[in-house]
Amino acid sequence: MAEKPYMEVTFRQRAVSFMERSERGIAALIIRDDTDATVYKEYRNNTEALADKAKYTEANLRAIKDVFISAPYKLAVVRILDGKGIEGALKAIADNLDTCRIGVADGTAEDTATVASWIKSMEKEGRTYKALLYNASAPDSMHIENFTTATVTYADDRGQKAGSAYIPSLLGMLAAANVSRSVTYMACTDLVDCAKSVDAAADVKDGKLILERSGNTVRIASGCNSQTTTDGETKTEDMQYIETVEAMDMIADDIRAEFRDNYLGNYRNTYDNQMLFIGAVNGYLRDLEQENILDRDYENTAYIDVNAQRAAWIESGKVDAAEWTDAQVRKTPFKRTVYLVLDIKINGSMEKLYVAVQMY
Repeated sequence: MAEKPYMEVTFRQRAVSFMERSERGIAALIIRDDTDATVYKEYRNNTEALADKAKYTEANLRAIKDVFISAPYKLAVVRILDGKGIEGALKAIADNLDTCRIGVADGTAEDTATVASWIKSMEKEGRTYKALLYNASAPDSMHIENFTTATVTYADDRGQKAGSAYIPSLLGMLAAANVSRSVTYMACTDLVDCAKSVDAAADVKDGKLILERSGNTVRIASGCNSQTTTDGETKTEDMQYIETVEAMDMIADDIRAEFRDNYLGNYRNTYDNQMLFIGAVNGYLRDLEQENILDRDYENTAYIDVNAQRAAWIESGKVDAAEWTDAQVRKTPFKRTVYLVLDIKINGSMEKLYVAVQMY
């Protein structure tokens, strides 16, 4: 039976990883605003956005400015018009962006639940959208950050506001950080204070993104996402960190794009052509080592997944494949499918310090 070409990158603890660097750092801010009928608009900087200031309410324009404080790569502003639901805005995002981080300005509890559900449906399709939500109900997803700080106090004339008001600023911070750094302990330069967590360590353990005041500076306590369930394989402790998932998703998107744009339909599925693709992936991994995304002291490599390819042949009725040597399996591609393993190690940021003091 003919099937649609299928591309999937599955990450396990030792199968993780960045062909050409994809442009990341895209924020998508959903707003309710009937000032203009434009549903979807992209801006590269605050100056471009200010040129459209007549198209937004004062509150929404301020939210847009807040996103750009941290200079993300790009901001997509997506409107909910005439009291309609948020589903139309999510469709506009999917129609225009392959990946991004989504936030809702002045979002309702219903908005939060709908976006969380949408993100999880995208996960099942292998899409890498993320969402920064406020007080979501047990989202438990590596692609959802659950911000829960009760109040924030701005350095400007806004003073103290509910924590939900800080979603645009945080959205810009997380998008701008991208894969370049962890957001743990990142300073919130537009704030002077925030509500103190009753038990910050417990909040982080529960997958809550919180702020804390250290001296005179408000900072992100820990760059964690909302994933709390782990299985040691496809959901590990490393994947509870935003920066790890950023790298994973970039790698997945880049490999899919390389395969789609340069290999899919252009090459017969032979061993030699598979090795061409693997060579491209391995060259990409070397680049990531140079950028300290991957550990240079680890043998980051891609190779044919012998176990998966053997299993596919056996399942198709080729029972003697169970007796093939690994070399025979590699030399016998399965129909139209490429099975690939990435064995790599992503570098995490320094976040903990233990000092042993010896005195004589």
